[in-house]
Amino acid sequence: MKYPLTFSPLALTAHCTLKNRLLKSGQSTWLWNQDGSAQNSRAADLYERIAQGGAAAIILGGCAIEETPGIYLGLWDDKFIAGLRHLAHRVQRHDCKLFAQFHHSGPAAWPRLGAPPISSSTLNIDEIPMKPPLANPCQGMTRQQIRQKQQQIVDACVRADRAGLDGMEIHAAHGYLLNSFLSRVWNRRDDEYGCQNVENRTRIVREILYAARQRCRPEFVLGVRINGREYGAAGAITITEAMENAVALEQAGAQFINVAGYGYGNAPFRYCPDYFPYPEPDDFMLPYMASWHDKGLWTDSARQIRKVVNVAVITAGRMDEDRAERILRDGDADLIGLGRTLWADPDFPRKVLQGHPEDIMRCTRCASCEDPVTQPRICRVNPSLGRERELAILPAPHPKRIMVIGAGPAGMEAARVAALRGHRVTLYDRAPVLGGRLRLAAMIKGCDVENVLPIYDWLTTQLAKSTVTLRLRTEVTPERVQREQPDAIVLASSGEYPLPAISGIDLPHVLSIKQLAKRAMLPLRLLGPQLLERLTHFYLPVGKRVVVLGGQIEGLQGAVFLRKRGRSVTVVESGAQVGNGIPERYLQRLLPWLQRNAVTLLTETRVLSIQRHQVIVCDQLGQRHTLPCDTVMVLMPQVPARDLAEALSPHVAELHQIGSALGAENGLLKHALLDGRRIGCTL
Repeated sequence: MKYPLTFSPLALTAHCTLKNRLLKSGQSTWLWNQDGSAQNSRAADLYERIAQGGAAAIILGGCAIEETPGIYLGLWDDKFIAGLRHLAHRVQRHDCKLFAQFHHSGPAAWPRLGAPPISSSTLNIDEIPMKPPLANPCQGMTRQQIRQKQQQIVDACVRADRAGLDGMEIHAAHGYLLNSFLSRVWNRRDDEYGCQNVENRTRIVREILYAARQRCRPEFVLGVRINGREYGAAGAITITEAMENAVALEQAGAQFINVAGYGYGNAPFRYCPDYFPYPEPDDFMLPYMASWHDKGLWTDSARQIRKVVNVAVITAGRMDEDRAERILRDGDADLIGLGRTLWADPDFPRKVLQGHPEDIMRCTRCASCEDPVTQPRICRVNPSLGRERELAILPAPHPKRIMVIGAGPAGMEAARVAALRGHRVTLYDRAPVLGGRLRLAAMIKGCDVENVLPIYDWLTTQLAKSTVTLRLRTEVTPERVQREQPDAIVLASSGEYPLPAISGIDLPHVLSIKQLAKRAMLPLRLLGPQLLERLTHFYLPVGKRVVVLGGQIEGLQGAVFLRKRGRSVTVVESGAQVGNGIPERYLQRLLPWLQRNAVTLLTETRVLSIQRHQVIVCDQLGQRHTLPCDTVMVLMPQVPARDLAEALSPHVAELHQIGSALGAENGLLKHALLDGRRIGCTL
């Protein structure tokens, strides 16, 4: 076996043995029923799907101890026990343990009804480590409020126990309520719950552990999640303090320690260790880049904590099978937490165990699942996340002959799924290679943080294993459709990138997305996206001064690419907002980076004309400005392509347009793959 430690069992306690070392980390799904119940919810479908994939345990993130806005799993009332019991049965029948994780945002919560969020201490706007909306002034808790919250948490533990769950993770990390007592960033108290020493700062959590242990069954496991280190703020938890915290919590009854981390600052990465290197790491994070690239940002802390405790230690963050085995082999941790890895592919453990890593759909770290705009959760690479029933791949009752036109992500996914269901599928594209503009996107984005190459690799691998017939370098015309006589056509070809009607738009130094893609096609085929991306730092056939037309995802990602290669960049956007299409977690880091790096953003600005060495624009006040430039790039969103659909529709009974063919957001990867899966499942 290639990964013997990963698939070795672990006795977490005398009553609880895990079948392997891979567990699902706690994450809020926003997929529970509106009333907070579990039974027949989309979240329940998702968690059973993860259990089927071979995870040893699942930690249910976002379990609310009081009635809470948002779609959280309810633990604040006995009425939720029946649904939890049903969920436990669905998960545990696959030899997968089930833990709850209580949630209270504390100082990370939004103000409600004019009341500030609660925390260990009262902090005004000048004292909080991040400015609104990332943090808000907070109100310190009285002793009575502390007792009330402790009681609610212990009651939640008892309900989880009565429902038949295997344990509870006490969440004391990530800037949430209990973390605000452990960290001097938040805790300014001078009483017995202050940060004067380890006994005081851990008191609130230790008292919860003592009380829960007295009221729950002996076999019910109690663990704690803590920050092993915090970054970017005065008073942030150090590894020494975290080690002291872990020892104190073990002595109070914690039966495992789950080690996380947290980043503060003007452009925080908060609880996700993927975000801080985008677009570039903050200066205070540069010393940690080696750890980030090696075993993950939090594993160093886990290793130090494991030296001083005698219970299982969990680490997490950007894990794959090789990194996990190395961590276990080196004694850095006992268990590997997988978050988005199992959202991207619930079958990750099974595929690793069976020796099929090429079939794993990898998380590409796009942050789409963290984007509030996409509630409920959406996974760019796993369209069935939260749609397990709706997008189940089932045999087609009446197999058809299907033409899929366009071998980009949407078309490839549609063809793959339709073929799995038994349809006879032929996939056409004018280009000589699969993938549409995926490889161009990989070159522009780079592969260190967000990485779209795994999508290309996975789709091409799965198509090679499928019954799909490929017809590359092939134009689909009405005549071909008449000859082939398909039952249905799926049109997934590219949308249009129209050029604005501006004087000078046809000058030779003006480049469109279509022209850029054409220029990059041969170098991408010869060198690949990763090597070509590195080479563009040394040679890029673009002028020193670049004006980018378009301030949404296409324009801003292009601006980052150009600025990192030493170009002076001005972005011109006709609307009031920029960054549409960029997930919020990245956008909140990107905009300050653009400002620090002297990228000019001009909003509500019209382009009047393009000349050889300048662009003339008009701002919202009607004033004209001249922008010096050597190159102009038109990086505007797609619009729907209608001509081919209109030409082909008279010749086929059933025609569907998906992905880029629909333009706008459908051309984004997260929507393109969802379009492809959905049509593949419904044909």
